[in-house]
Amino acid sequence: MRRCLLPPLLSAVLAVVLPSCRSPRSHPSFSISAAHPVGQVGNSADAWFEDRARAAGITWRLGHQGRSPLTILEVMGTGCAVLDFDNDGWDDIFFVGQTGVGNTGRCALFRNRGDGTFADVTRGSGLEAPGYYMGCATADVDNDSDTDIFVSGYGVNRLFRNDGRGRFTDITRYAGLLARAPTEWNSAAAFGDFDHDGWVDLYVGKYVVFHAKTPQFCDFAGVLANCKPQVYDPQKGALYRNRGNGQFQDVTQSVGLGDQSGKTLGAIFADYNRDGKIDLYLANDGMPCDLYENLGGRFRNVGAVSGTAYREGGDTQAGMGVDFADYNGDGWLDLVVTTFQGEETSLYANRAGTHFEPCATAAGLDAPTRAYVGFGACFADFDNDGWVDLAIANGHVRDNEEKVDKFSSYRQPLQLFLNRDGKRFIERTQQAGAGFTTPAVGRGLATGDFNRDGRVDLVAVDLEGAPRLLMNRIPTAHRWIGFRLRGARSNRLALGAMVTVEVGDRTYVRECRTSGSYFSAVSPTVHVGLGNAAGTARATIRWTSGKQTTLSHLALNRYHTVDEARGVLTPDR
Repeated sequence: MRRCLLPPLLSAVLAVVLPSCRSPRSHPSFSISAAHPVGQVGNSADAWFEDRARAAGITWRLGHQGRSPLTILEVMGTGCAVLDFDNDGWDDIFFVGQTGVGNTGRCALFRNRGDGTFADVTRGSGLEAPGYYMGCATADVDNDSDTDIFVSGYGVNRLFRNDGRGRFTDITRYAGLLARAPTEWNSAAAFGDFDHDGWVDLYVGKYVVFHAKTPQFCDFAGVLANCKPQVYDPQKGALYRNRGNGQFQDVTQSVGLGDQSGKTLGAIFADYNRDGKIDLYLANDGMPCDLYENLGGRFRNVGAVSGTAYREGGDTQAGMGVDFADYNGDGWLDLVVTTFQGEETSLYANRAGTHFEPCATAAGLDAPTRAYVGFGACFADFDNDGWVDLAIANGHVRDNEEKVDKFSSYRQPLQLFLNRDGKRFIERTQQAGAGFTTPAVGRGLATGDFNRDGRVDLVAVDLEGAPRLLMNRIPTAHRWIGFRLRGARSNRLALGAMVTVEVGDRTYVRECRTSGSYFSAVSPTVHVGLGNAAGTARATIRWTSGKQTTLSHLALNRYHTVDEARGVLTPDR
């Protein structure tokens, strides 16, 4: 891997201004419940997550039927999305398909019946067109109250408009989003309203230059396997502005994104400095990562000066999955980036929006993550104790890795890290159960609450098998609150809205978004674990339009639907 150190002057400056990696304040000690204390490994019946994919009727799968070796194109995998496409209040699941041996190339949509099972509703939905798909993103692009789906891939992009009746229409050509060449490798995609005009815009990342005339395989001590990304030149992504009439305009150069590093595998919109303008972070593979600060419709790249371009120690990292959340409870969104084997998963603590401090080692993520190749990454408060936890989907990129390195493997376990008072992450993969510990070629990962019990669940993609529907069974009496937001002057799904919840002496900051993880889209429902809080909650919602809504005396253990225009609050569970 190419070594790229911070400039000496910048390193010296950061050494002076960066404080130690620490939690800004202390809170009561960590616990899950007396019924299942931390550190106790229960039997299978006590597993914290149960894989219900097969029992729920999810039969879709990926695989290469044992063919080997596989090229870099074949092993980068696909994502998934959690969305409520039919607006019935239940999270549905979309899987990205991929052309190849054993695969149809078709995507799949599963409707949540609300009884623990899912129905495959792909046929007749308009989502059947095959392609070498990889990433996906979700948003309401036309503000008609129905969630639309964008799919990216090798030589292909597709934007599917949802008509609200279970049918999707391919409007890619009209929207101006067609892939520009058959070898254009479109990777991560993300929706966010960067110019705050009420219409969600679209960023589409690109990976490397790969085609029939580029190297297909490389020699690893006599073993042929797919080449490292350093062998290939980078492709660079594009930002498309939503014009509000169903069409998108490429504004990459005019808004200041022309200096991207390229080789992007993770993309996320988030307001990291809380100035009311949506910023963009790009996790790049073996290249400096890019953090674009939104200056009001135009961006500047602050990756290096912010401390997020490089991993802890100053090297470039194999940036893959990405997520933002306030893990230490100081009110500022922190950043996680998954990386390659031999590199720690990067954790950056946000210091009041001015810069980020690398905290993986101090937070306990260094040693446990170095043995794996991390892809999907999701922050969520899985045990509802008031501190966001972390789940990672792992899997190597060489299908014959065991021949290249006898100490490594193609299939790898998922990982679960619980957050201890905003100071350290403690690995609890064994307690999570077989859905985590059984090795997979993990790629996409997304969060949602599929049974609406207030505990965040997961769906994970296995590049060589069936996906996993990981239902959260963590035994806890901790309380929670959730919000389903409906924008008016803001975009309809309220992507980018900032939610501040106050209960007792605790304040929680969460952001509404669908972008993040790896090639995937998460549920836009805002979930907040509240620990042992009692009474009611107060919530303040700062919409992307600039409007602010404050709600008091909110019942706990409920989802609340909030409409920006009418100010109506509806408790729906």
